This record gives sequence, structure tokens and C-alpha cells, in this order.
Amino acid sequence: MADEQIPSSEEIQEESGEPKKAKRGRKFLIIFLVLLVLIGVAGAGGFYRWRHRGASTQAANKDGKAEQKERAEDSEVKEVIELQPFIVNLADKNETRYLRMTISLGVGETSEEKADPLFTTRVRNAILGVITTRTSDQILTSEGKAHLRKDMLEAARTAVEKPEVHAIYITDFIVQM
Repeated sequence: MADEQIPSSEEIQEESGEPKKAKRGRKFLIIFLVLLVLIGVAGAGGFYRWRHRGASTQAANKDGKAEQKERAEDSEVKEVIELQPFIVNLADKNETRYLRMTISLGVGETSEEKADPLFTTRVRNAILGVITTRTSDQILTSEGKAHLRKDMLEAARTAVEKPEVHAIYITDFIVQM
């Protein structure tokens, strides 16, 4: 028993059939493949963000021009008149959908302390004529809301002359689906 020697690690590796270099190569290959996958995922994520940023920049430029126009109209606003909430059926054909919306009118100077009831009635009537022709799909997007505001402003301006309506502000907007 004393003559028996403890086998060295090299002898054990030779007996198992797996040399030390093969184990290192396999570990290196696994690490390399994991890093390659991580780099690929990071590259795909970066590409997606880059493409998305380009689309949002274009939309921001369009919105920026619209905001400048709105600010020019807002500079003429001297008083804000809040109208009673609108609760209307939308023009959806397959389902009944409702819109609850509160708007405020930005008007030029008025000599009266309280808005004339005839003024608010005419404006509400004109705006109702616009709202009830819309479907929920048309007004749920930001572009749809902007188009709706523009059309409501035109309708309000044609309905009344004094005080002049310069802007429409949507202060509450709920669509029941």
C-alpha cells in the first residue's frame, strides 16, 4: 500500500479521455456564443430605437408647426369661457359609443361680465353638429383630436361673430367603448 502512488491530475485527465485543453476550448466557445448573442440583441435594440426616434422626430416637427399656429391664435385670447359638458352618441355604425367632452372657448375681449346665453347656445349647436358626425376611431388618435378641434373652431367662428372665437381647448375627453 505504501508503494501505491496517488495519481496526478494529468493521469486522471488522460484516463477520463478529456484533456485539459478541450475543456478550456469548450468554455471559451460557450462564453463566445453568449457574448455574440448579447451583442446581437443590443444591436437590434439600438436599431429599433434609432428607427423609432426618426419617426417621432418627424411627428414632432409636424406638431411643432401646429403648436406655433396655436400659440399665435392663443395670443389673441383675452377671456376663456367654459361650456357645459357635451354627452353625445358617436356615429359608429356597429356599436353605440358615447363621448363626454368638456371644452372651453378662447375669445377676444368682451364687454359683458357673463357670456350671452344666445352666444353659448349657438356655439354649442355648431359644435354638436361637428361632434355627432365623428366615429370613435376618428377621434381617439391625437391627429383625430387635432382635426376635431380645428373643425369645432371653424364651426364656432361661423356660428357667432362677437365675441370672436380664437381657440378651443378640450379640457375633458372620455369615449365609452
